[in-house]
Amino acid sequence: MQAHHNPTVRTRGSDRVSLVCAIAGLAAFLLLPFATVRHSRIATGVELFAWRALPPVVFGVVIAAWLALAVLAWRRGGRPAAAARGLLGASLIGAMIALSGWTASHVGPSVGPFARVSIGGGAWISAIAAYAAVLTSRRQLGRRSVAGMAIAALAPAVFLVLLASGYLRDLGIMKEYVNVQDRFWVETLNTVIYAGVSVVMATTAGVLLGITAYRRARLERPIFGVVSAFQTVPGIAMVGLLVAPLAAVSFALPWLRTVGVGGLGWAPVVIALTLYALLAIVRNTHAGLRGVDVTVVDAGRGMGMTGGQLLREVELPLGMPVLFSGVRTSAVQTIGNATIGAFVGGVTLGRFIFQGLAEQAPDLTMLGAITLVVIALVVDGVLRASQRLVSRGSRVGVSAAERSGL
Repeated sequence: MQAHHNPTVRTRGSDRVSLVCAIAGLAAFLLLPFATVRHSRIATGVELFAWRALPPVVFGVVIAAWLALAVLAWRRGGRPAAAARGLLGASLIGAMIALSGWTASHVGPSVGPFARVSIGGGAWISAIAAYAAVLTSRRQLGRRSVAGMAIAALAPAVFLVLLASGYLRDLGIMKEYVNVQDRFWVETLNTVIYAGVSVVMATTAGVLLGITAYRRARLERPIFGVVSAFQTVPGIAMVGLLVAPLAAVSFALPWLRTVGVGGLGWAPVVIALTLYALLAIVRNTHAGLRGVDVTVVDAGRGMGMTGGQLLREVELPLGMPVLFSGVRTSAVQTIGNATIGAFVGGVTLGRFIFQGLAEQAPDLTMLGAITLVVIALVVDGVLRASQRLVSRGSRVGVSAAERSGL
């Protein structure tokens, strides 16, 4: 007897990812420190657990929310249950942020005027687990659905409101921001500029190298061998290897020093980031071109197209979604790699990270690290949306090619 597909099967059973997230988030909230209290920014911290930091009623409400998320994940259900899981997850993220600010404002003043209250591992892991539950909910609802987008926007909106209202001002990370705010925006802007220039240069060179590897089979292995070798060199070593050659070039050509090219500064940072960004772009360009339907290419040749015309009008447009995916991957990686600029005088967010590590000031380290994560998420979101537009245009191009006889 032929089996019939039951569309309700997917709604049965449990949402295992959300269930694991709920269990992990609850365990972190109960068992790990919710905050760390220091008498000063570099003093040894005292761990504070949620059951001591928070009022009993609030503590109980948060536990109830985690249990409700676990029950919803166990039963799974359809779209309403997915929306409820996403709403609970986003609310728990907001709760972790708000309660961390509340703890700082109530505990810090009693410790002393120079006290630092840092967000503890329990709050961080709980927020990450809740974020994973939100992602799972959005996947079931549809990323472009109204409910999915509203749920995704809830936690950032709560954070921005709390930040703008000054509710989080007593957190250690915010106190570090106040101390370095003049430098903060300069180093953030420089990080974005370094990464942006590097990705543009890597895209230009990587697309050309990918096309060359595709069109010249004998050069494929050498090209991939070279760009892969760059990935094996540690970031600090890469920058160090560039210092002496760039210093020698700037000494031989003094006019280069007028634009800042030298062994220290922006030049070694941008070159190193460009070299690191090449592999994903070259690989995806090559894969995108190879993935174009052979019959479409043969039809183009049959219509009298030259190799250049095929590349410009058929192969590159159809391979663009895969190529663009490589650019997106490289862009996100490059933002993280921009921290290496701190070792050669490059004014990037890496200064906060390494200064915080050197001074044993974790809040300063977290300020730089979280800012990098936010920048990477924003860039990834923008490029993801652009990639969808590129993919849509590619599909339109395929349809047009089919209609025209290609």
